[in-house]
Amino acid sequence: MKKRFITKKKIKSSLLKLIFLFFICITSFVLTFKVLYDKINIDINNESYINFLVNDSLGYYNIGDILSLKSTDFLLKYSLGIEKTSNLVSNEVNSNIDIPDKELNTVKKPTVYIYNTHQGEEYKSNFLESFNINNTVYIASFILKEYLSDLGISSLVEENKIMDVLNTNGWKYNSSYKASRILLDSAYKNNPTLKYFFDIHRDSSPYDRTVTDISGVKYAKLMFVIGLEHPNYASNLKMAERINELLKSVNVSLSRGIMKKEGPGVNGIYNQDFSEHSILIEVGGQYNSIEEINNTLKVLSKVIFEYITEVENAQKET
Repeated sequence: MKKRFITKKKIKSSLLKLIFLFFICITSFVLTFKVLYDKINIDINNESYINFLVNDSLGYYNIGDILSLKSTDFLLKYSLGIEKTSNLVSNEVNSNIDIPDKELNTVKKPTVYIYNTHQGEEYKSNFLESFNINNTVYIASFILKEYLSDLGISSLVEENKIMDVLNTNGWKYNSSYKASRILLDSAYKNNPTLKYFFDIHRDSSPYDRTVTDISGVKYAKLMFVIGLEHPNYASNLKMAERINELLKSVNVSLSRGIMKKEGPGVNGIYNQDFSEHSILIEVGGQYNSIEEINNTLKVLSKVIFEYITEVENAQKET
């Protein structure tokens, strides 16, 4: 009987010790956390909360999150890891571009259609793969859209997948322009205010051919592609030539010129027969970083703005 009493006493004593140790651990954790918290001085504001959501979402982060964003800086910082754009674009380039008054140039309905016949064309990869986001021309289209919006130009980015159209029709990859034509027709039918059409691609040339350094800041070079195998190609070529002139007036090294395509082994049309204001733009190449693409798209958006302004003013005069 005495032995049983001693055993119960030992068990009770051990249990109390465990409870005491557990209490000590919890108290230590709380105190340590408080000390570190006060030391770091975390400010739980909207920015901190958004950072938490973005970093915590990992593989569940998708393009839908980007579509809901309104601010260019917010898009670049939280979705693409790029800090404010004013730190990226050199003063030399900025000095050659007049920034219009956004309030005087607000357009409610989209006039610019941005699409990617080859949506899967990728740029240099980085940490974005952790968020299931690849640096593609599709992402570049949304960056361009945001910059145009900042200038008061409303644009529409094609969100439907080219691959879905190909699969639905039983077409192979070489029929991508047929697929994008279907989306092009549909977009215009649903948005008759669309007037300017840009098919954004990226080249596969070596890095030294697709990058330029201007005052210590790197930019992806641009190249314009015009198909000559349709009767109205001259108007597309005129558009490309003027945009290229405006681009070179900012800095000549930003342009790789205009490539005219026709003959066996090429498309030769590139859906540019759809409109006189339709061109294909190669933005950088496969080895360019998203930062370099971003720098160039900021310039391109302002060049496009200048071009559209010229066209609209000329039409008002006639």
